[in-house]
Amino acid sequence: MLSVKSNDCIILIYAMNLNAFDLNLLKVLDALLREGSTVRAGERIGLSQPAVSAALGRLRAALGDPLFVREGQSLKPTEFAITLVGPLQHILEGTSRLLARPLFDPPTATDLFRIVAPDFFTELMLPDLMARLERDAPGITIRYSDAIGAHNLDDLREDRLDLIIAPKHVFPSWLDWEPAVTADYCIVARRNHPILAQHGVAPGTAIPVDLYALLRHASFRAVNDRPEAEEELLASMGRSRDVALSAPNFTAVWRSVAATDLVGLVPRLMAERVAGTAGLEYYATPFPVPPAELFQAWHRRKSQSVGLKWLRGQIASVLENLQGRREL
Repeated sequence: MLSVKSNDCIILIYAMNLNAFDLNLLKVLDALLREGSTVRAGERIGLSQPAVSAALGRLRAALGDPLFVREGQSLKPTEFAITLVGPLQHILEGTSRLLARPLFDPPTATDLFRIVAPDFFTELMLPDLMARLERDAPGITIRYSDAIGAHNLDDLREDRLDLIIAPKHVFPSWLDWEPAVTADYCIVARRNHPILAQHGVAPGTAIPVDLYALLRHASFRAVNDRPEAEEELLASMGRSRDVALSAPNFTAVWRSVAATDLVGLVPRLMAERVAGTAGLEYYATPFPVPPAELFQAWHRRKSQSVGLKWLRGQIASVLENLQGRREL
């Protein structure tokens, strides 16, 4: 026999083989203890009276005790059955908590979420996201970084990171993902750029490719040992460019452009956000540049996390609003 201690009560469960024992019988036992009737117990848990009687027979055999004796129209628990009441309720309540989906209430939540995204999102998403969280979920903490790199995947795998926003091509099979935003590009230059003004290139128009190749550039470069798409496109047209600055983020590109006669390729949404305060103008690219498709991605073990689902929804809504405002 097995000795179990719960709430300072020792109960004895005789010769029970848990591999063969149907744990659903515990729910029947609880209903019988509460109702004292096979009919009412069945109504309580949605079983017929014969099914409850059959379950009681199995309980008696498994526990080695009659459990109930009939007195008139009622079933009275045996002394052994009475000792089971507290531990049984404890087991069933714990099982319910185990199987229940965790609740997530934004106004009272105190979760910490760790996010990595390109600096593009630092400019575009983060201010609006934090304003929304301050309003709707003030207890939530965001630990944010724009240090995109190969180590981010290790951080996701080792649970040092909850969410990454990046191009899909870097995702291994153990990540789940959903689209975040599609970003097209434009060229930024400082306001009244002397060379562009000299050639009569107006803001919003395309810079001629020959002139573009003659200008000095600030370039976003994510991978040092591989040509950027812009360089490959120029090479396909028999041209090259003079890159004065290579930087791992777009913020460094537009800030350098704003202070010099350099030009740079940045996401259009970012250019539209910063141009007014940074003293920048933006221009159409001299050749088609494929848009960047970026995704929210997370480890599959967190796919059912209600808090992370909620946060992903907030990020998606912020980005949708940004794109919607641009289309107005």
